[in-house]
Amino acid sequence: VQEAFGREDHAALRRLVTPEMVSYLSEELADNAKNGVRNDVSDVALLQADIAEAWREGDRDYATAALRYESVDVTRERETGAIVAGDADRLMETVELWTFTRRPGTEWQVSAIQGVDA
Repeated sequence: VQEAFGREDHAALRRLVTPEMVSYLSEELADNAKNGVRNDVSDVALLQADIAEAWREGDRDYATAALRYESVDVTRERETGAIVAGDADRLMETVELWTFTRRPGTEWQVSAIQGVDA
C-alpha cells in the first residue's frame, strides 16, 4: 500500500484498500499534486506485526494489526525532484494500526490506518 501510494498507482490502491480508503488516499494524492509535490515511499520493510483485535460484523471479517515498519519517505517537488521534506538517505521507523477487512473467501483490504505515537 505504501509503495502504491508513493507511485500514485490508483489501480493498485483500488485492489489493496476499501473504496472509502481509495477516496481518502486519492484526495491526499490530489492535494499533493495541487501543491506541486509528490510523496516518494521506497525500501518498505515490515519489522513487526501483531494482531491487536479481530472480529466479525455481519458478513465481514475485520482484523487490526499493529505494524512496525521502516521506509524511506520523502516529499519531492514534482518538477525538479528536489526533496522538500524527509531524508532520502535515512530509513524511518513507523508504527501504525492498520485495520483490514474481507468477506469470507476474498482477499483482505485495508479499511483504516491510524498513526501511533512511538
